[in-house]
Amino acid sequence: MTMSAHAGVEPRLPCVTNDLYDRRCIFDYNDDGFMNFLGRFFTDALAVDLGSVNTLIYAPDRGIILNEPSVVAVNKYTKELLSVGKQAYKLLGREPHDTEILHPIRNGTVDNFEAAQKMLAAFIAKVHNGQKRRSRLVIGVPGSATTLEQRSVRDAARDAGATRVELVDEGLAAALGAGLNFNDERAHFVVDIGGGTTSFTIVSAAVVVASSSIRVAGTRMDEAICDFLRSRHEMQLGARMAEQVKKELGTAGCSAAGEGEKDIQRMEIVGKRLANGMAKAVELRSDELCEALNPVLAEIIAGVRRAIEESPPDVTADIYHNGILLTGGGSLLNGMAERVKRDLRLHVSVTEDPLTAVALGAGQLLMNQEHLRRAAIRQDMPVWQSAEEL
Repeated sequence: MTMSAHAGVEPRLPCVTNDLYDRRCIFDYNDDGFMNFLGRFFTDALAVDLGSVNTLIYAPDRGIILNEPSVVAVNKYTKELLSVGKQAYKLLGREPHDTEILHPIRNGTVDNFEAAQKMLAAFIAKVHNGQKRRSRLVIGVPGSATTLEQRSVRDAARDAGATRVELVDEGLAAALGAGLNFNDERAHFVVDIGGGTTSFTIVSAAVVVASSSIRVAGTRMDEAICDFLRSRHEMQLGARMAEQVKKELGTAGCSAAGEGEKDIQRMEIVGKRLANGMAKAVELRSDELCEALNPVLAEIIAGVRRAIEESPPDVTADIYHNGILLTGGGSLLNGMAERVKRDLRLHVSVTEDPLTAVALGAGQLLMNQEHLRRAAIRQDMPVWQSAEEL
């Protein structure tokens, strides 16, 4: 091959005519060749579950490569980044006087833009082992996120070093991560109970039929536990201890008075007495905690019922046959599936690994460009409007 073979075309890079380098000449003139090859070599494709409580990152052929708390520690006065993730979470509730602990993501969207950008940049650098590489990100967001909230996620990711950002409905990602088939035309109802939001998503053939979310999830459960202890036992509890109590003692199935006494679990917790600020220890029972969590659980179940009521008849029939699939950390609450099944009289199942479903599903979309193009939320357009146009 010689330069005359491409008369009038100026190569982007010098083309050597030696036979040994003929293939390089082909790449020089092929728009989808050499530059795409370099792009793939120097760019990492990553799927991100940007959660209010935890951030997970998935890489093709490597699986989940990062799972850390969505927490940032900064200097109060200089705003210098001190630590992120697990290291920052260790300071929560015990932070030094000159340190501030920030939660950049709340209710599934960016609450503190600068902190979110620093956190994402630190996480991406960590998975790249400190090397500077371009990243293409697929990020799950609540389906009912506003255009402003979508834009804030995109901008934070780009400022963190991403060269391209695709947003997908986290309910769709959770459904795919739970094992739903791309080509299954039946409607499936996925309830993703995360840290900041609970998403209600109806999926068919890897496309969102309907999507909504409420800002009632794991964090609200923690707050309900703190409020209960404040009113019932006149004590203040820290956020970390409230989360631990929820995990160890929380239950969605309240027993009637006098029934199942032997099944009631107990746990001693220590908090701060409101009256004088001294330490106070109380024994908390699981039935008490169920009483505290009941209003939050009732809101989630009401959201599930409302999503079913607003669905088309054929979709309702599919939900009746297929049941409800629970994902997210909130689905691990003891008795959660049984509670939803009892209240709605539908079959309810929990995916095998609820905590990683969104990241795994976003990773599947990352590796299937055709479905990613269909599923990606168009910029400044609600996901349901995008689905209707498609």
